[in-house]
Amino acid sequence: MLKSFRFIFRAVRNKRTELFISLVMVLVLLLMASVVMYFLERDAQPEAFSSVPATMWWGVATLTTVGYGDIYPITAYGKLLGGIIAILGVGLFALPAGIIASGFVEEIENDKLSKLLKLQEKRLKHAFSVEYYVPVYNKKKVLGMGHIPRKWLSLSDIKYKIGIQENEVLEVVDGSGLFRLRNVRLKDGNVPGLEFINVGNSYGQCIQRQSNLTVVNLYASIQPFFGHFSFALADCLGASYISNEVFSKLSFHEEKQLNMIQNDGYTKGNPHPAIKDIAADFKKIINKGSTCIFIVNATSDEHLLQFNIGGEEGDDTFDNGVFFKEKELLNQVFLSAEKMAEKYEMKILRHEKFGMPPSDHVAWYIHEKTQCNLILLHVNVGILKKKGSEYYQYIHDISQSLSLLKKESVS
Repeated sequence: MLKSFRFIFRAVRNKRTELFISLVMVLVLLLMASVVMYFLERDAQPEAFSSVPATMWWGVATLTTVGYGDIYPITAYGKLLGGIIAILGVGLFALPAGIIASGFVEEIENDKLSKLLKLQEKRLKHAFSVEYYVPVYNKKKVLGMGHIPRKWLSLSDIKYKIGIQENEVLEVVDGSGLFRLRNVRLKDGNVPGLEFINVGNSYGQCIQRQSNLTVVNLYASIQPFFGHFSFALADCLGASYISNEVFSKLSFHEEKQLNMIQNDGYTKGNPHPAIKDIAADFKKIINKGSTCIFIVNATSDEHLLQFNIGGEEGDDTFDNGVFFKEKELLNQVFLSAEKMAEKYEMKILRHEKFGMPPSDHVAWYIHEKTQCNLILLHVNVGILKKKGSEYYQYIHDISQSLSLLKKESVS
């Protein structure tokens, strides 16, 4: 019963514009009919139709089809007008009832659709927890990554293996913060599908693990699978995690066009709400003397990783880097990464292709406000499109080479 009342209330609220227009139409008709009737009947019935306001009582009784009979026209033209107004009154007063009824039906249908989409959202979320390809399932289990959700579900798999049609997928994505629709360029061409993003705030994800290590990825909304990579990396490291899953300066959606990496809102007043929120999370989660790994997407070439701590481009040392104080620890990590990369026949670099970031880069803000040790870690994006088992092995190996950073830092 209470649910039905809520539907009626929502119907009236949602149809308030239409109801207001119909009310205005009734009032206009009432005024016009009363004025005309007054001039038609005032000579024949001067006491009954003494003025326009007095005649409006007849108009109300006629338009509402109540017809008390205490005032009624007796002239031919008056009767004609009275008949027309009575007929119009039936239609006009049926109009609001029809509007409310249609709104009520819409609310019932919306409620049914909402329940269906919630069910489909639940089914899709479960699907991301299932690795049906046995070698990938076994690899994730061996590496202790079995709980990491899938990085991708194609619309074809969703349609034929789960039984959810494309139009339903689009509606689920539109109303859910769990998924992102992505058209990915693979060997077979462009393939549409879903990424699991699990947005929990205005900008994306924020996971606090009470760790002295934090992984930050503000490019997750731009590069396919990059958010999944950094999420899995942070999980393997037991690190806190901050990711931008919503905004990009290249977004087709105007309301999502925002540069989260280079934005003066970090240092000037009146920032965008998402900038304000993520800046607060930086200061809350990244502690003084702790380490922040700021993930950056790099081109696909023979270089697996590049470490950048704010040195000059081309400087193959950490000596002059301004973002990381514990140079000895960082050199140990670099050597570990070099050894790891040997099995992939790839290289690890220091500042060779990327040097000090521009002055408006968010890395400066993070370093200054939290006084942390910060690494801009440029990751070869070729990893992201590696097939299942190899992809997760890369994440595991990279996390192992970075695990020395979990050592308690000295401020």
